[in-house]
Amino acid sequence: MAGKRRVSRYSEIAGVLLRHGFHYLVEQLGLKSGMPAHDDTGTFGDRGFHRYSHPQRVRMVFEDLGPTFVKLGQLLSSRPDLIPREYVEEFSRLQDDVEEFCEPDIRVQFQKEMGKQPEELFSYFNYEPLASASIGQVHEAVLPGGEKAVVKVQRPHLTQLIDGDIRILKSFAGLLQDRTVIGKVCDVFEIIDVFERQIHRELDYLTEAVNTEAFYREFCDHKNVVVPRVFSDYTTRKILTMEYVDGIRVEEFEKHAYSFADRARYARNMLLAIFRPLFEKGIFHGDPHPGNVLFQDNYRIVLIDFGIVGRFDQVNRRRVAELMVALSERDVPAVMNIILETGISTRKIHQQYFFEDVAEIVEKANRVTSGGLELGQLINGMITISINHGIKMPDSLFILGKTVMISENMARRICPELDIAEVIEPLAVEYLKDALRPEFYTGNMYKQISNFSEAIFTLPKDICQAVRNLANNDTRITFYHRNLNWLYDMLDVSSSRISFGLVLAAMIVGSAVIMHTGKGPLLWGYPALGTVGFVFSGILGVLVLIAMLRSGRLR
Repeated sequence: MAGKRRVSRYSEIAGVLLRHGFHYLVEQLGLKSGMPAHDDTGTFGDRGFHRYSHPQRVRMVFEDLGPTFVKLGQLLSSRPDLIPREYVEEFSRLQDDVEEFCEPDIRVQFQKEMGKQPEELFSYFNYEPLASASIGQVHEAVLPGGEKAVVKVQRPHLTQLIDGDIRILKSFAGLLQDRTVIGKVCDVFEIIDVFERQIHRELDYLTEAVNTEAFYREFCDHKNVVVPRVFSDYTTRKILTMEYVDGIRVEEFEKHAYSFADRARYARNMLLAIFRPLFEKGIFHGDPHPGNVLFQDNYRIVLIDFGIVGRFDQVNRRRVAELMVALSERDVPAVMNIILETGISTRKIHQQYFFEDVAEIVEKANRVTSGGLELGQLINGMITISINHGIKMPDSLFILGKTVMISENMARRICPELDIAEVIEPLAVEYLKDALRPEFYTGNMYKQISNFSEAIFTLPKDICQAVRNLANNDTRITFYHRNLNWLYDMLDVSSSRISFGLVLAAMIVGSAVIMHTGKGPLLWGYPALGTVGFVFSGILGVLVLIAMLRSGRLR
């Protein structure tokens, strides 16, 4: 049965490719057999695809192929490091325009996941969805205790469909990379790996539940931000039940005649809700599009749908904060260093070109306060610089870039006059201040003392282990090369000296052993071979010392 479904999917993919004029790709992938005849100028007599650009046709192919490829396109729309810019812009237009699934499918999903029907779990369940997307749809419900809830139900058989499509993509990856135009501009294998990692996270509603609970804990006592509670007893990997929270979307908000002060306060609260967790906890909403941000009375902001969440460790949080400050101070060398520290250089960087590109971005950033450049475009500009100079950035930075752009666009729709940088920069400055401020509360002090004590007691063991590894020739040094070409020469000289020193040490040890035996021909009353070894080693040692003194590298 699985084999038949796969063959059917191959035929479906081939048909969609032909319909949009990719007959050459069907032939290169070996999907032509069994397909209807077509000519070289059109597909089944339809030549309308010539009106569209190549990126537009690829987008339409993704839309026709369904949820897997829609999600793939949406992921690629935030990854200019993986695909050309024109495809990024086109894929950003992809929408979850899918049909709703009906009551029988919902019942099957509930029976499989919960072992009961919705009527047995809830006092009320509305089978008409409030919203529908490529992964699942949302339904209104009431818990037995009377609390209003929303229930996300995943599409039946979606996991099998996506896993099957990923297997198909992997089977074609080599051909796409080696024989097609796609392989000349993209790393097909990396695209598939990144997509597989992200889509499996989105398919697991338990992961989204954990993300939602993390944001709920962050804002549960905050008067201006609302995050729904998760009802764990009604949540599984494919069903997610949360507290119902109402609010209006940005489209409806724009129709209200709010004053400038009210609009500015709403926009400010929205930006704080999205970016404060980044600096305080290292997490941020990865997809704050207009459907996931609602507005309530009294300037309250509602955040929902935490299927995509970005995470930064303390090091990267500090770098983001330092970046905001460096941009505001027009500190070009600092921005350059932050980019290099954040990413990994994959090729030699032309320092002058790198400086010029960064300086241009910093100068444009100085106009952010006057509305000359959007902050989201600034972040994406820096990502473009890193791509052009071969600096590979972490995935979370691209999610942050998308978050900044989407949230800033919404903020400007709410209050066009708002200075975005003046809202976000104080968060960065406050984070840097807190990072420098020592924490002396009891729990932290005990933790630091404990860590220090542990380090003291484990130090001798670590030293012994290092010496043992050295004796066993099992010593490894791992480093990232960031434009340190001079290091090769230094390592060459250092390795030569180390090798020479080891040979010299071996000669001294060997001579000492011979001297200790007292056997063999004597010289000055000592074994001749040991004496010669000591004298020769001494001469070599003196010569090396003189050479180091002359080179000025005796450190």
